[in-house]
Amino acid sequence: MNTISILDAFGNAPPRSPCVLCVPNPLGGTDMILAEWFSWLNIKRNPMLSFSLLRDAPFGRDLREGEPFVLAFPPENLARGYKQGLRLSAEDLEKKPGFLKLDALPAAIPKGSAVALSCTLAGAYNYPFKKVRIFNCNLEDALGEPEE
Repeated sequence: MNTISILDAFGNAPPRSPCVLCVPNPLGGTDMILAEWFSWLNIKRNPMLSFSLLRDAPFGRDLREGEPFVLAFPPENLARGYKQGLRLSAEDLEKKPGFLKLDALPAAIPKGSAVALSCTLAGAYNYPFKKVRIFNCNLEDALGEPEE
């Protein structure tokens, strides 16, 4: 997977498009769940982005500040398939097709993702008018489409 510029990543992952939150889990695998893409913040000086999850989402809501994760942008119809969440062990990642584990990323991603963004959590808060939690993230790296 090649590193691309933040502006190129922005073009491949437009605001408000769905993405898949990929978080390392205690099984040595990855938890994946649909996240509604929210926005990019401060692109030029300090790249940061925000996304939202339902407050009762099975994965992701217990992220702590500084923890690494990946936001992957597969095609929208594929991303929507992660709405209920998916827990994969290290064995699952080796045996099941459709997932890609790269050394440059802290978690596996769905194959076919146009962009994978390596992030750490900067902070989170409950949005007062909807049953969602907003996550603000530091962008560590913008990674382009995986080489197979």
